[in-house]
Amino acid sequence: MRVAFLWNRFSGFHNACLKELMTREGSDLFVCHEAGGKQAPYDEAQFEWIKKRISWREPAELSTLLHDLEGFRPEILIFASWNKPAYRAAAKSFAGRAFRVMGMDNCWFGTMKQRIGTFVAPFYVRPLADAVWLPGERQAEFARRLGFEPKYIMRGSLTCDQKPIAETYLKRLAEKRSLPRVFTYIGRFSPEKGLDTLAKAYTKYRAMSSDPWELMCCGAGPMQSLLDGQPGIRVEGFIQPRDLPEKLASSGCLVLPSHSEAWGLVVHEATSAGLPVIVSDRVGASVHLVQPGYNGFIFKTGDVDDLASLMLRISGMSAGRLDAMSKASYSLSQQYSPVLWVDTLFESYEFLFARTKRG
Repeated sequence: MRVAFLWNRFSGFHNACLKELMTREGSDLFVCHEAGGKQAPYDEAQFEWIKKRISWREPAELSTLLHDLEGFRPEILIFASWNKPAYRAAAKSFAGRAFRVMGMDNCWFGTMKQRIGTFVAPFYVRPLADAVWLPGERQAEFARRLGFEPKYIMRGSLTCDQKPIAETYLKRLAEKRSLPRVFTYIGRFSPEKGLDTLAKAYTKYRAMSSDPWELMCCGAGPMQSLLDGQPGIRVEGFIQPRDLPEKLASSGCLVLPSHSEAWGLVVHEATSAGLPVIVSDRVGASVHLVQPGYNGFIFKTGDVDDLASLMLRISGMSAGRLDAMSKASYSLSQQYSPVLWVDTLFESYEFLFARTKRG
């Protein structure tokens, strides 16, 4: 199977999924992706195993993309959304010749812009793709409104590099160790991530707790000044994918207070490590990976008092209660994996495209 993957910025979970794809007999791969930015400076050395790869910074660098794809002759063409001219041109060019899968993580909020988009979608979006691939239900609602019938809506597009992360949970379980008493934030230090809410809530939480947990913040970005020098907050830099399992192993609960978060892959990473989680109601992954009272809690976006009280609730739990939450998180994490990612892709190709072509 020849698979072309045209994406935005590449990351470790993409790497894990494509490595799994290449374990399948007869697979070949072509990758085109935007180079990493300052707030997510992934080490591109991890992608060097991909023989056919274009890493670009300016759209002008994609002038030969169609020519390169014609030489590769993809049977499956996966592309990110509908707003990059070069990717749109590729999708149009391979209509009927490849199974064209459009990836999207936009949630449906019913905004005026989205409503206008649903009117132009039959002409501007739907003709580009044979199917759409998305993380979960909040995105599926948008896809349906864009004109995709249920059978052409694939799920599970975002999954972490689960195996090495899950091993940290299984090791802790085998050694009968309790969760570390540490809250953890992992992500960009940027306005949409809700770090203003987190900093204020953590200060309130420390004032309420007689034995507060530390807060470890891992990432990079312009909002770091909100965290630097604050009592109980330890700021660490951007984490490369190879170092993530160890970082999660030293954590006791993920906190993701985002004001805007279409999915939030770090929630899957945290649950795969068996961590309880606290997330805002704007985190798309919460629909599938956070069950309040079972493996974590959901708070109203921007509500400092609500978040502080939930942090107090988590840190005040017994070791047994935290262990039960940990087990629940790990169980929910099994909904997604690189193996399932590839299975979904190949099965969808067969049932939504190949059989139709055969007649």
